[in-house]
Amino acid sequence: MAKLANNATRLLEAIDYQLIVTLEHCFDLVEGQTLWLEVFGDVTVSGSVQVEVKNFIDDLTDGHINFWNTLKNWLAPKFKQEKYAELILLTTQSYGATAELRHWNDICAEERLALLTRVLENSETRVADSEKQLSKSVKTQQFVMSYERRSLLLEVIEKIKIISDEPDLKTRAVGARSRFGKGIDQSKRDDYFQSLLGYLIEPCLEKDGWKVTYDDFGNKIARLFARYGQNSREFPVVDAAIFEGEDKTDYADRLFVKKLYEIEYAAIVPSAILEHMVAVHTITHEFKRFTVEKVDLDNYKHDQLKRHRSLRSAEMRRCSRKPREEWCLASQDFFDARCGEPVDGMPTFDGTSVEFRNGIWHMLADDEDEEGKEKLHWRLW
Repeated sequence: MAKLANNATRLLEAIDYQLIVTLEHCFDLVEGQTLWLEVFGDVTVSGSVQVEVKNFIDDLTDGHINFWNTLKNWLAPKFKQEKYAELILLTTQSYGATAELRHWNDICAEERLALLTRVLENSETRVADSEKQLSKSVKTQQFVMSYERRSLLLEVIEKIKIISDEPDLKTRAVGARSRFGKGIDQSKRDDYFQSLLGYLIEPCLEKDGWKVTYDDFGNKIARLFARYGQNSREFPVVDAAIFEGEDKTDYADRLFVKKLYEIEYAAIVPSAILEHMVAVHTITHEFKRFTVEKVDLDNYKHDQLKRHRSLRSAEMRRCSRKPREEWCLASQDFFDARCGEPVDGMPTFDGTSVEFRNGIWHMLADDEDEEGKEKLHWRLW
């Protein structure tokens, strides 16, 4: 499929890249620190560092607009450079073959100022020789090098560090998954990583700006480890949306569905099918990353069936005293009352989802009666 003229892929990649860099700095936070995203710049850590992130392919030359725009931003009146020990330009760009900027991190403030002065002089000479109008890049250089900003410029350039040749988006993402995924179940690393990025971009309407604190981030990591960590005790959550595209026509002939039609409760059939699918998926896929023994699952099913039979027997006696035409309605009430009961927990876990518990009931209802022994039914006759 051909890309549109206004394709925004590069913009989205730049946003993704910045979020991954932000995540890296979140893991570097120390107690008491706050990280600000797109408030004072791309990524800002209180009292420590301000980072401008550039995801570009072309070479970083002495006159490249990325470098000079970053200088301009750090010279803005509203930017309080005195609050930071370090100002970082982090870019995927490699230095151009003749770029003097490659020596930036190794020279002092006076030498850096001399370098910038030469760049501006060369730019103005080229413009004069070509008799062309000043480009945006040259105008930015003149703004940065103006004499009224010279004292501030010297303070700023002393703090600047250039980090070039950074990994591309895919490489950086893979590395972040690996470094920050230690202790996370291998099959859940993608979910864990996506949850972290989602946490960074979720609206913070109740906070003063778009920020992440050391404490908030630590709490988020703890919650995600409880869910996705190896040997977690939190019951696995299954997103029902993954079943939306599946063909459910075969379920019409399933025994557990027929048992719901038997009590004239067609309205509940779609949710029952979904609960059945959740339970099957949980057992066949999610339980693989936990120490769930088959005997534990068999015992859970046995206990659920035994309790159901006992409760159903009591309701059957009450229902038998009602007119026959009310039996289906009474059975529907019985179904609803059962689904509203607190969930019995599975061994190994601190909790168990309602969808899974109900799905187990539908799995039990899908079994045929054995001779002299009924399986799970909803009818009270």
